[in-house]
Amino acid sequence: MAAGPLLALLLLAEPVAAKDTTPRTDTSCVSCHGQIDAEMVGALANDVHFQKGLSCHDCHGGNPASGIDDPALAHDKKKGWTGKPSRLQVPGLCARCHADAAFMKRFNPHLRVDQLSEYRTSVHGKKNAEGDPRPAICVDCHGVHGIRAVSDPRSSVYPTNLAPTCARCHASADVMKPYNLATNQYESYRTSVHAKALHDKGDLSAPTCNDCHGSHGAVPPGVGAVANVCGSCHGREATLFRETEAKKKMDLSLCIQCMVCHDNHAVQPPKPEMLGVGPQSTCTGCHSPGDPEYQMAADMANAAATLRERLATAKDTLDRAERAGMEVSADRFALQEGQNKLVEVRVLTHSFDRERFLAAAGEGTAVADGGIAAGRRAFRELRNRRLGLGVSLLVILAVITGLYLKLRQIEKA
Repeated sequence: MAAGPLLALLLLAEPVAAKDTTPRTDTSCVSCHGQIDAEMVGALANDVHFQKGLSCHDCHGGNPASGIDDPALAHDKKKGWTGKPSRLQVPGLCARCHADAAFMKRFNPHLRVDQLSEYRTSVHGKKNAEGDPRPAICVDCHGVHGIRAVSDPRSSVYPTNLAPTCARCHASADVMKPYNLATNQYESYRTSVHAKALHDKGDLSAPTCNDCHGSHGAVPPGVGAVANVCGSCHGREATLFRETEAKKKMDLSLCIQCMVCHDNHAVQPPKPEMLGVGPQSTCTGCHSPGDPEYQMAADMANAAATLRERLATAKDTLDRAERAGMEVSADRFALQEGQNKLVEVRVLTHSFDRERFLAAAGEGTAVADGGIAAGRRAFRELRNRRLGLGVSLLVILAVITGLYLKLRQIEKA
């Protein structure tokens, strides 16, 4: 994503490459507009473009010479004055700089210069090119004056702020009404595991709108591309999904793939109950009793439940043994392999491969059974130790008693 659109509204008056990029605060634009709209001019202090030495005339043209109080001279069309661009003009105007690789390298050689061409592939860009001024343009997302760098936490397109920025349009019934689009996406997203990670835990790697839909080239992923989109983060799950298609010669492009079980915007943390044939199962949404897949789901759920149960029992047994004073650290470490198998089993759900799933679950259950056996051995050893200690105490007590009686006998003699 670019640093912002104001930098893209340049080169209207003179070639910027020939300009002095020292910030101009003494221009006629600032002196006049400061009296008309002090808040707008004040916002420029935080504007990333203004901080790089660019000013009003670089976007709007005109004569910025200091001391000019005549608006007619300041707005001299011979000096390139264009005034406020229309919404249909803004994307192309921004691209005057942001599509100029030579110019952009003066500020940051890593900045992309393909934003306009990508924007034209988006739903927003296509509508704009058709003459519809309502869909989002650069300034709707980045702002107009006071645009902050994308890396600035106060930027409207910073990861934690992006969803609310998108929601300004997509949660508005009035804005969406002409396009017959839903407005509950943001509300649903805020309940998701992704939003909770990003907004509640501050995990900036968690996805927000543009991670799934794209930034400048924003579009709905499309039914056949959902697994690819989810797979950009959930790589192993996506690989298993595609392997299943190839192995079983299945065409899953006709269904909505990941969304069938996980939803799209309101993605919830996966729960064990999602697998199987219970009331919270997602499998039963497509499969019914009598289907081979229905029985497969039941078998997989039972195997996973057994593994979780045995792991919990093993952990509890070893924990109690440890609290009793037994050394079971090696056994607790070995039990971690069972936990790893449980994670693998959860991932293998996406393979829809019953044999592979059951094999992994069986391996994990064997590890768990080993942990239970180790815990029981520890308790047997503990009992033996206590028994030995008891016998030893009895022997010692008997010896002491004998000595006492012998001493009494000696005293009487």
